[in-house]
Amino acid sequence: MKDPRRLRLYASAGVFLSAFVVYALTLAPSVDFIDAGELATVAHTWGIAHPTGYPLFTLLAGFWALLPIGSGIFRLNVFAAVLSAGGAAVSVQFFYELLRFRPRRPAGKASARKKSPPSQAPADAAEDVPLSLAAAVAGGLLLAFSGTFWRTALSIEVYALHILMLSLVLWSAARLFFLPAEGTTLRNRMLLTALLTGLSFANHMSTIFLLPALLALLFMTHRRSAGFAKNLGLAAGAFAAGLLPYLYLPLRAASHPWLNWGNPVTIERFFWHLSGKQYSVWMFSSADAWGRQFAYAWEAFGRDLVWIGLLPAAAGLVMVFRRSRQLGAFLLLLFLTCLVWAAGYEILDIDSYFLLAFFILAALAAFGLQSAAASKFLRGQPLLRNPLLIGAVVILPLLLQWSRVSQSGNYLVEDYTRNMYASLEPDALVISYQWDFWVSASYYFQRVEGERPDVTVLDKELFRRSWYLEQLKNNYPDVYRASRAEIEAFLPYLDQFEHGQPYDPAGIESAYNGMLNGIIDHAYRSRPVYVTIEMEKQFAPGYVRVPEGLAFRLYRPEDLPAPAATKTVKLQYRPFPSDDRLPVEMRRLYASMLLNRGVYLHNGGLFREADAVLRQALEFAPGDNGINEWLGRNSSRLP
Repeated sequence: MKDPRRLRLYASAGVFLSAFVVYALTLAPSVDFIDAGELATVAHTWGIAHPTGYPLFTLLAGFWALLPIGSGIFRLNVFAAVLSAGGAAVSVQFFYELLRFRPRRPAGKASARKKSPPSQAPADAAEDVPLSLAAAVAGGLLLAFSGTFWRTALSIEVYALHILMLSLVLWSAARLFFLPAEGTTLRNRMLLTALLTGLSFANHMSTIFLLPALLALLFMTHRRSAGFAKNLGLAAGAFAAGLLPYLYLPLRAASHPWLNWGNPVTIERFFWHLSGKQYSVWMFSSADAWGRQFAYAWEAFGRDLVWIGLLPAAAGLVMVFRRSRQLGAFLLLLFLTCLVWAAGYEILDIDSYFLLAFFILAALAAFGLQSAAASKFLRGQPLLRNPLLIGAVVILPLLLQWSRVSQSGNYLVEDYTRNMYASLEPDALVISYQWDFWVSASYYFQRVEGERPDVTVLDKELFRRSWYLEQLKNNYPDVYRASRAEIEAFLPYLDQFEHGQPYDPAGIESAYNGMLNGIIDHAYRSRPVYVTIEMEKQFAPGYVRVPEGLAFRLYRPEDLPAPAATKTVKLQYRPFPSDDRLPVEMRRLYASMLLNRGVYLHNGGLFREADAVLRQALEFAPGDNGINEWLGRNSSRLP
């Protein structure tokens, strides 16, 4: 029987449509947390994203952003759903190639094969095709509806494209390593795998997790093939061609886009950006951090596959090694490289770095399902006719995780950003370190949607990077000019720090604080100035911080108005129940600022107004002792 390629295409198309429909129903309607606002701005303005720049993503998202589909952020969220569904669809082809693979048997085993009973027919038997394909589809759906994979599909991020690129590289590698080939066919498969790997690197550097297994198996399987050295050289050229999108970074940076992270116009700056130099401090920082991330990874695997998906994966691992040690070693090396390397990165939002591990778990689960369906218990029952087996492994994760993963109705970041804007007077300058909650999103709303262009939003921590000062000079020249002396006093220290030279820690911290305080002092003379709640007390000394909405407005003591003359902001908030870290932290920020406002009004004798604000604070933090204490204290003063 010939390979049913059309049936395989139908299977992938079915997985794509199934995944995309689920993603569309659970899609985020607006800007998400962390980098979503920044990446949306980069796509719409052809800017430069944070390290490592993600040029392939920027180019593809930039063209997608031109499509007339809803709002700017919605169409990019749809882009993420399409990419992730595409990755799930291609994974079916990857799993199928693995499931159909059998190592060649020595010639002496031929007679044994002839004597095998029908239930032990070799893999190239016609009846094995639907079984392998059904198991591959089950693996693809399990992957598509695993929590981390599914969540990645719901809002714009570079990881959606990473999913698609991983699936393409793994599919191509499976054809290279596990299908017989020689001559031109072998060369073309090597070139395609190398090109796809280079393109994957042009999107995300965690593609490096693939390299140990790819290179090891390449030399194990093909080092004795005719023309291997020549093919290897050609493959190196194809890999380099895949990296060409990185030329976008220096070329675009030279034109000074509004968002020009890293300003990678020189070889040094380009290398810093490409290597993620500013994040290297979090890589393999300590054994304790690695241990915590490692433990979290196993928790995430169980949670995202609702544990039941790990059962066929465990059985599949045994079956893979029984079938081929080479295949088992390939999958195990991919899994362990991802797990060990990613766990060494000490960041809170580490889930997406384990995506490759989820691919391997889904592949092993497909092997386990294939084995179960071919067992005596289910012999003669095609996998698709076993609802208990397919339902428990695929449908249960879908149903049980829907409410946890779904982002439908999530306007948290949009509401928080607009509430922050409502807190700020016209022409305001605000310094904040709330990147994950609204600073990143503010880029999108200001530069793409055109909201509150009068507001100057400055990120406190990015002032520790020279490129940000250059961007400040280009984007807000009036702010830069007014504080030139303080900025130039800080730059020599910053240069030493960025080049790894010895520097005076007290001196650099003093110059840094002086620069930010200088910006505040100069701006205060001509415009309203604000800081957010996390800004430390060494900033804006000599000012009174008055809580107005979600920010503190700064006043000199001699300019301090009466409490009744300060701004009480009516906060607009669409609840979205979630126990994830960032929504919980956002609710805490709301409660903290409302509590500050309530205390301020109480101390100013505005007890009725304080009561309303404190009760609103309690809505964000039910049962909070501090809020309840102030409510009781304030209630005793009500008329």
